[in-house]
Amino acid sequence: MNTIQAFPNWQFWLIWFLAFLAFPIGGVLAKALVGAINNPVAALFGGLLMGLVLGLAQWLVLRQQFSISFIWVLATGFGMAIGLFLSQIFLGSQTIGQDLLWRGLITGLALGLAQGLVLYNLEFPLFHSLIWVITIGLSWSLGWFITRAVGVDLTPQWTVFGSTGAWAFQIITGLLMYWQILSTQGAK
Repeated sequence: MNTIQAFPNWQFWLIWFLAFLAFPIGGVLAKALVGAINNPVAALFGGLLMGLVLGLAQWLVLRQQFSISFIWVLATGFGMAIGLFLSQIFLGSQTIGQDLLWRGLITGLALGLAQGLVLYNLEFPLFHSLIWVITIGLSWSLGWFITRAVGVDLTPQWTVFGSTGAWAFQIITGLLMYWQILSTQGAK
């Protein structure tokens, strides 16, 4: 694969982990501009805004490792918008019970699919792209589970989980991206 420029180093890990700040920043920005995610229109626009902030943070890290275009940011924004929109339509806006976790899974799978298509277009193997999609879906749901478990008040109906969930998401996705880089370099 000719798009990988360098072996991931400590800077990759540090910056990838710090990219978790996109979660609270994007969440607060979406809350201020869109409000509560309590209807499909709010979910669509809140998801788009949050996804663009997250995509930008991730792109700033990934472009140090790949010849990755700004399309990553757009894919993340639209993937999250579609996922949050669909999850709102199918499951509503309850923050108790299993619906929250299912909404997280739907949102994460849509987000992961959009990003997975970008990775596949970067000549990542299809298997790697599929693992990315599944991992993003499960990690997004886990982020909501952790946020609720630590006692964060979810009644404001945020677009995204809190910082504790974001830390877990960043660690899991960072490990997966690291594995993908190593695997792809080994295949050269």
